[in-house]
Amino acid sequence: MLCEKAPESVYFSPDKCSPIIDGLSKGEAISGLTTEFRRERTKRNMAAEKCFDLVTVGVVCADVMVRPVDEAPRRGTLALVPTLEMHLGGLAGVTAIICAKLGGNSAFVGSLGQDAFGDFLLDTMRRSGVDVSGVKRTAACNSSATVVLISADGERTFLHHMGTNAETSEEDIDFQVVAQSRVLHWGGPAITPKLDGEPMGRVFRKARELGVITSMDTCYDGRAIWGPLIEPSLPHLDLVFTSLEEARHYTGQYEVEDIADYFLKHGAQAVVVKLGGDGIFAKDAGGKRVKLPAHRVAVVDTTGAGDAACGGFLYGWTHGWTLEVCTRLANAVGGLTVQKMGGAEAVTSLEQVQAFMETLS
Repeated sequence: MLCEKAPESVYFSPDKCSPIIDGLSKGEAISGLTTEFRRERTKRNMAAEKCFDLVTVGVVCADVMVRPVDEAPRRGTLALVPTLEMHLGGLAGVTAIICAKLGGNSAFVGSLGQDAFGDFLLDTMRRSGVDVSGVKRTAACNSSATVVLISADGERTFLHHMGTNAETSEEDIDFQVVAQSRVLHWGGPAITPKLDGEPMGRVFRKARELGVITSMDTCYDGRAIWGPLIEPSLPHLDLVFTSLEEARHYTGQYEVEDIADYFLKHGAQAVVVKLGGDGIFAKDAGGKRVKLPAHRVAVVDTTGAGDAACGGFLYGWTHGWTLEVCTRLANAVGGLTVQKMGGAEAVTSLEQVQAFMETLS
């Protein structure tokens, strides 16, 4: 393993939804973000220097995106669409790419098929700066792919083939790579069935024993199993990312603060709840809370915005930034992401995100 980077609904929030950062106004929050960028851009804990800021495991897939689709065509007919594109998607893949684009060292560990989709995904991650030396390729099944039907207002409907994601198991996780990372992030409970439940609990326990921060981003469970998929992991998790709808199923809680408290009581150090058009909420084990409205932007596609936000938050977290700054960075990354098709397309650099934030001040 080389310790170097590889080559290279509309989000309008109600006016009454003001940002809450322990009393900071929106202007103060943005000012604080840019100041933190300038002050801490190169901040590192040198005593704990590792090859990677982030290693992700879980879902990566080829997203075939069709827009606009506001209603299904009548069966047996042909409908013309103005836009059809293919992009890299998936909770683990997008998060790794965003962290790399912001300047972090990230890697993806998992499996891909020996097919055209696998070639596309591997090449996209490489070109984005993600280390893929921990990827295994197999002829046993196809790479994962999703047909994404996007409505005119940016909402998505998914037709998903799990492919190699369904076959990725704990035996595929290279702990030599994990040990070289600050954070191990699992993106995709419910669509990585051989990792769900006890297997990922064991992986996280071992990662913690290696001194690695553990992180999870939940996914919608089409099988409606929910809680048992993640419960074995909860005692071994430091960071939890989830959407409001998913979290209500996984936790049995309804209010966002109760959802955060559920994970904190199980041992998490910080919880981030993605609220879609209503923004983002975060709370840590010390009781600090951050709530921000979504940025007012023209939405093209919301696919992968939450995955991208995770990449932004984790980039800041691995640099030792505060909960407030990490959450603001995540929110800004999400605001940029929805302005283009594809979850990993809009964000290009930390400087770009900072400039975007400064236009809002």
